[in-house]
Amino acid sequence: MSIVVIGDRATGKTSMVRALAENGKYVQISDGNILARDLYNPDTKEIAGTDQLKTRTLSMEVDLPATGIRQLNILWIDTPGEFWSNPQQRKDFPAAWQAMEDKVKQSKAVILILPPHQSLVSSTRINLAANHLQPVNPLPNADQWVNRLQNWLEFFEQHCKRVKHIIIALHKADLFCDVEAEGKTWRYRPDRGGAAPWYEYSDHVVDAYFGVANQVIRKYKSTEIGSRTNFFITSTESQELLELPWLYLAPYLIYT
Repeated sequence: MSIVVIGDRATGKTSMVRALAENGKYVQISDGNILARDLYNPDTKEIAGTDQLKTRTLSMEVDLPATGIRQLNILWIDTPGEFWSNPQQRKDFPAAWQAMEDKVKQSKAVILILPPHQSLVSSTRINLAANHLQPVNPLPNADQWVNRLQNWLEFFEQHCKRVKHIIIALHKADLFCDVEAEGKTWRYRPDRGGAAPWYEYSDHVVDAYFGVANQVIRKYKSTEIGSRTNFFITSTESQELLELPWLYLAPYLIYT
């Protein structure tokens, strides 16, 4: 079973899995510390960029409310952001692009990592953030962000008809909200049946953080692939929020 993580360059695709491997609580990756050291420099906390399609088998232990800890082996596919953000790369390396597109089409789940837009983030939070949490690229303005999201949704409609689960994660939540408060509200509690109902959480995320794209998302959610899409916010600084997408996917992957 494969999960493909996609997104533009430097949006946090690899860092999300690094933080999960290093600090997992209800989703633990076997030899997570070794994986984390492979993915980043622990002294500077800088992530090595993904310059080609990389696949790695992850052995996870997931604590499910009904059954307790279950083993889950997945094929994690990390994709180079340049292929998504730079159309010229696809023209220059058509075989590599086709191979990556095929991996997406054949996966069980796709996780799209989005950056926040300028009007969403707090300048105070950015100024206070550690160096490794600062945006690498200039953040898009609201119009650019909505246009890019629309392109992604069109890609899903055209190429992901067979993918069972789409997750759209607005990453770097520590730059635009109180991740401690959000994590406390929506955290996973296996002793109380898991997380809050997923549809409630997804609706909350859309209402609170995707407002500039409300029209685009409403239209998309009326489609078949849109009905299989859920929205999350994630941050390497909040394990509660970071684990939620994987906890949502785990039962579907285990029982199918």
